[in-house]
Amino acid sequence: MTRVVVIGAGLAGLRCATDLVAAGADVVVLEGRDRVGGRVWSHRFDDGQVAERGAEFIDGDHTEVLALAHDLGLSVSTRSTRPDPSRVLIDAGGRPVPSHLVPGLLDDLERWEGVVAELVAGAGPDLDSASLAELLAAQGLGVMARLVIGREIRTEFMLPPEEVSQWFAALVDRHRDPALREQHRIVGGNDQLATGLADRLGDVVRVSTEVVSLDAATGRVELDDGTAISADAVVAAVPLPVLSRIWSEMPLEFGAVGYGIGAKISIQYGRRLWRDLGRDGTVLSDRAWGHLWETTDDQAGDRGVLTNLLASYDGASFGSLPGAVVSLMREIERVFPGSSGLALERIRTDWTNDRFSLGCYACFGRGQWTAAAPGLARPHGRLWLAGEHASEWTGFMEGALRSGAAVAAAIAASPR
Repeated sequence: MTRVVVIGAGLAGLRCATDLVAAGADVVVLEGRDRVGGRVWSHRFDDGQVAERGAEFIDGDHTEVLALAHDLGLSVSTRSTRPDPSRVLIDAGGRPVPSHLVPGLLDDLERWEGVVAELVAGAGPDLDSASLAELLAAQGLGVMARLVIGREIRTEFMLPPEEVSQWFAALVDRHRDPALREQHRIVGGNDQLATGLADRLGDVVRVSTEVVSLDAATGRVELDDGTAISADAVVAAVPLPVLSRIWSEMPLEFGAVGYGIGAKISIQYGRRLWRDLGRDGTVLSDRAWGHLWETTDDQAGDRGVLTNLLASYDGASFGSLPGAVVSLMREIERVFPGSSGLALERIRTDWTNDRFSLGCYACFGRGQWTAAAPGLARPHGRLWLAGEHASEWTGFMEGALRSGAAVAAAIAASPR
């Protein structure tokens, strides 16, 4: 029987372990946190509403996520994928304005959509050396369009356009149908995907068990309590910045892969005041806090939750400040007057400084995909790599599940 150690109980590790157990392997999953799910983590308010501290949206063509939800008996919500421009605010220079009233903005955004579609249709690996910033600068778009597009790129990749490869951006978009983007969430919280898999695995999963080093050649894994486990195969299902701390011989091209940085703040309000004001809660700002939306648009109740994604360098810096939540509430009060008196529970999650993540998700900069992707897909001695960073569905729960399944299949097919 093949002995396999899986490091990390996020979706990639849990899916890999599930498939390996089904194939007859002897598996143990080691998770440093006191919970499963990794960067899929849901917060539940006292009235039953939910906000996602990490991965939030599921595209309509994320077949692995949707299939797993069905298998676990979980329901998915369905939401509109095309916001009404009259209900979205652009906050520039301290003046929030409905996006449809910004001169030329909607035309510029439509033109940019066409540019991206052309990029996806025609891009090849030769564009791995070019950045999205170069593509954006070449379009001659207006100032407000550049603000909105720049903010949306930061929201998508958690890094600025200068640090996103055109080839990588096209690769990510190639797997996305615009009509199906951000269409679903798991009713009751996305982390039920992880807890459902972990419940089935039972004692296979060991939480609060931190790995401090691994030897790819021998399959030996050392734990923080001084003990060690040896295995025929080791699956590292942790982010690359975390892996670099436990695998001393990790290739340099893996360590060079960019990782989005940032945080999330969610605030529950006693009433959805933004709707009273004719808005849907979405705000794109030129300020450090950047991007706001209602995360309960598919949930019932008088109360509502606004989620703020603090993306890229300015957002990560803002999110790490002790007074970040209070400062954000002041900004929301400026945009939606009267909201501060309705504020209830507030939660903050800083993925940049979480030592089990050290970032949000992989974002390949210029030349990084070409250099790293082939090595991420093959074994290194007894070590295999799984996670969204090792999938063309990078940055999504879909990529984590697909990667975990692919690695499990490869190990099961390997000679004993």
